[in-house]
Amino acid sequence: MLAGFSVSNFKSFQDTQTISFIASKTAMHKEHIFSTVNRKILKSALIFGANAGGKSNLIDAIDFSKEIILSGMDNVSVDKNYFRINSNAYHIPGIFEYRLVTNDTEYSYGIAILYDKKEICGEWLVKIEADGKEETIFNRETDEHGMSFVTSDKIEYDTPEAQRMKFYLEAFGTDISDSLKKKTILSDISERVNGKQEFFYDILNVHESFNDIIAIYPNSKYTKLNTLVYSNVSRNIFSDLMLFFDTGIEKVEGKEQPVSIDKLIQFVPEENIENFKYDISNSDYEHPVMLKLKQQFFAFRKDKDGNVIYNKMKLNHGNDKELFDYSDESDGTKRLFDLIPLFFFLNKKYKTILIDEIDRSLHSNLTKRFIELFYNITKQTPCQLMATTHDSNLLDLDLLRKDEIWFVERNPDHSSQIYSLNRYKEHFSKEINKEYLIGRYGAIPFFNENLITGEYGND
Repeated sequence: MLAGFSVSNFKSFQDTQTISFIASKTAMHKEHIFSTVNRKILKSALIFGANAGGKSNLIDAIDFSKEIILSGMDNVSVDKNYFRINSNAYHIPGIFEYRLVTNDTEYSYGIAILYDKKEICGEWLVKIEADGKEETIFNRETDEHGMSFVTSDKIEYDTPEAQRMKFYLEAFGTDISDSLKKKTILSDISERVNGKQEFFYDILNVHESFNDIIAIYPNSKYTKLNTLVYSNVSRNIFSDLMLFFDTGIEKVEGKEQPVSIDKLIQFVPEENIENFKYDISNSDYEHPVMLKLKQQFFAFRKDKDGNVIYNKMKLNHGNDKELFDYSDESDGTKRLFDLIPLFFFLNKKYKTILIDEIDRSLHSNLTKRFIELFYNITKQTPCQLMATTHDSNLLDLDLLRKDEIWFVERNPDHSSQIYSLNRYKEHFSKEINKEYLIGRYGAIPFFNENLITGEYGND
């Protein structure tokens, strides 16, 4: 789980800005806390602020750095991602630091990148014991001459594993190759070893944490709806949730339809056609063939008569003879179809979910119920939700703890500042949504009334 995240020199974040998931001492909503050996970690953080204040940039910072950590600099675009208000920022490192708690162990992990060279110039992984003692798993630095150095407390031991670790780290040292300048030590070593090698446990542990993070944006689409409703269990879950959220959908169904294999082949790369034909010929209900068509995946198989059929999601609004397609639904219902699959993967595939504009196309009450459902489903599981929103109705201490509420405000120099509601000593009975709208906490739009006059638009 995330215990905290810091970023500097990325988009609207100039100086270091930090968000924390460490729970304060407030007694409210104790079910929003997951306790580890030495930390109490919050399950959520909702981020409020004006348009163009920088809320989305916080989600982007985590998603962007995650991709570098797992896939390297070659797989991201660094173009214009520095703090562009300061032209010199192009030559200043962008820094991304995570505080992670995984398997009851706390770590500090971070990277520093050079935008102008598209390289990683710093990386560190530190294990933090319950008594505060720290062990540097590795620390990678680059001096003013571009020379790379790596140190580690792990290589002080005279064991075969320590010698192997030393060998791996030396590749990132003085004679580092151009390709390794763009790659993290964390991913490089994780690719070389396996989970059975206890000496490298900390590295594998932290690396896996980044695979547990997923970011959902306003235009993100879940592309496997047709394959998800292939299962009776998932269809029933979808049906129950669509009724729960009052969408007008009484039942989510999977309708089988025939299709010509010649029609399918035109969507398959020529070099894969023979394999596709073979897979189709051997397919059955338990072993369908997946194929992506028009941004959605479908499950194809042969029935008992040898016909190729596929499963398509259909929506029942109360008339069994007139079923609706996904494309017929409102923007809000479509948004739910993109978000609900997250509940299928909580604590199975993803543990930290980032949602930009969670309230997009959703009624305020529906957004609130979605968040309540998240808390209910994750009562006993170490999962987190971090979301940005414009919906001030969510500023409700019956829904959220004070330490789960964060604001992002644009400063006069156009940089973004992150701060918590905990900065303000508010009583739990206060209507903080009203206080927010009148500007008590900042992070609201400022309108220059001097620009609008009674003669606006006249010659």
